[in-house]
Amino acid sequence: MSFRYFKHWLRFSPIQKIIVLALISIANLSAASAQTTPKGGIDWILVVDTSASMRGIGGTKNIFEPVKNSVNEFVNTARLGDTVTIYSFDQDVTLNANDVSITSNADRGKLKQIISSLQAQGMRTHTGKAVQKALEHSALLNKRADALGRTVSIVFLTDGLEDVRGIPNPISIPSNTKLLPDQQCKPYIFFVSLGLKEHEKQLNDFASNPALCGKGEVLRDPGGVQLNKLAENIRPVLITPKLDVNLPTTNLQPVLPGTTTEPLNINGISNVNGKVSLQLEDPQQSGISLIPPDRTIELVANQATVIPVRLQIPAEAKGGVSSLRLVLAIADQATAPITIDLPITIKSKLQIEPTKIDFGSIEAGKTTETQSLLVNTNISGTASLQLQGNSKDVSIAEPSAAISLEPGVTKIPVQLQVNDSNFESDRTFTLVLTADNPIVSPVSAGVHLHILMPLARKIIIWLLLGLLVLLIALIVVCLIQRKTPLELVEHFRNRKYLEGALVVLEPRPQLSEDEEISLTHQHKSKICLSELIPVIGGTNSDAELVTVWRAGKKNIDLHCLKGVIFVNTKNINTDELYDEDIIEIGNVRLQFNWIEHQRPSELSSGQTNS
Repeated sequence: MSFRYFKHWLRFSPIQKIIVLALISIANLSAASAQTTPKGGIDWILVVDTSASMRGIGGTKNIFEPVKNSVNEFVNTARLGDTVTIYSFDQDVTLNANDVSITSNADRGKLKQIISSLQAQGMRTHTGKAVQKALEHSALLNKRADALGRTVSIVFLTDGLEDVRGIPNPISIPSNTKLLPDQQCKPYIFFVSLGLKEHEKQLNDFASNPALCGKGEVLRDPGGVQLNKLAENIRPVLITPKLDVNLPTTNLQPVLPGTTTEPLNINGISNVNGKVSLQLEDPQQSGISLIPPDRTIELVANQATVIPVRLQIPAEAKGGVSSLRLVLAIADQATAPITIDLPITIKSKLQIEPTKIDFGSIEAGKTTETQSLLVNTNISGTASLQLQGNSKDVSIAEPSAAISLEPGVTKIPVQLQVNDSNFESDRTFTLVLTADNPIVSPVSAGVHLHILMPLARKIIIWLLLGLLVLLIALIVVCLIQRKTPLELVEHFRNRKYLEGALVVLEPRPQLSEDEEISLTHQHKSKICLSELIPVIGGTNSDAELVTVWRAGKKNIDLHCLKGVIFVNTKNINTDELYDEDIIEIGNVRLQFNWIEHQRPSELSSGQTNS
């Protein structure tokens, strides 16, 4: 019966207890026939609380006599070769019997006399110091030449809370944890709590300290009801062959497929010599295998040994958590195998190739050529493609739905759709593949795409730009000319036409409205004088008025066609006319009027004399 389950035994009904004790006796007989216990198998360290409360002082139940009877029972059940050490404690700790070897009944009688002399008269309960003394004694026993193959069992019997009032520099129970590493997982420690009311909770934390390798236990027996059976039930825990292990953690660090895990060090201890065999159970058939240690794991009785465990993860292993079980057993020993659950997380792998994709040049409004994306993963599920970065007006045409992923390599065809509204540009952005599994990080590939503008759109744009330039130019000209666009258009329409007017001085026309002839209203760039004034046709002379542009300035010239023509009394062939110039053709005298076009000085008139 393992001490781990002893506390549950205390809860049984009387009939159940009898059955359990019978089964324990049968088990012990079987164990005795299967294995010969070495001489001197157990070193007992019995620590008894002798504070006054143990005999009922302070209103508690008097349990001291049952406690002494229980200690006597340990002496009675001690086998030849066992040793017994007895400590008593109240405000201080007293060593009453020191490693008394059981060689005969006389030794038992000597110990019983010591037990009988114990008195519960102490005023305080210095439990921390009692723990310290017991551990120090255990360390001395473990250094003896014959320590291998022996078992140390420390049994504390106390009825309540630690009470160190008035004790100078008391030793606390937790402070003794620093002594545990030197014990090398060898001693068993039983804290038998007998109090009816309060219980020393610090003993719970101390007994569960990992440095004890699971060999610490607090047994609650309020009022000492089960003390007569205490020795009978603790001894089988110590002599039944068994293997105990202690792990720092039951979770291995996440690993990548195709790698080996870091060593998981299992602290193993057995109360018999033996060789440990390791087996890995893989219910999910993940292919994970156990890497055997490079040496045989041999356990020496009651000596802690590190058992390194490493696992080989196959390259094709699926991502996620694999539930493994590690089975440890001692060969050729009647020990129950120990099963350890090893949930291991295999890192999910998600890779894509290539990491850069060039879709070349594509005209706006069209779809690119198909490029292949290779996805290598060790998970099953779905994933989605998304564009990130400078991908405005660009969308994914294919794949149009979620991508199905299976372990291995998956080929994904990818096409991009460029919206019709795009202008010509070079684009670089990112194609991101995101799996639906949250433990997988997204992966990405860089994308390059050159967008071309359609020819028809280019023409339209250039036309619009040209119109814009013309509009700007028109505005500038209007501002300079101080004319409205309509006035400017009219000006440009009339810029090639003659301007001004001719006034007939001689002979005077019969009608007054015929005296002045408007050249502007003619809407002509060239006209003969004979067309305007019929009387000139009888003079055998004629001339024409012509619009001429010089240095960006509009001028009106008079060209002699035949006969003799005078301008301002000067005979001319061609002459530039100015405001109020007098033209003479035969007996006809005309005055040319053109407001704001006065003749410059005579030197710059540019006249050409005939």
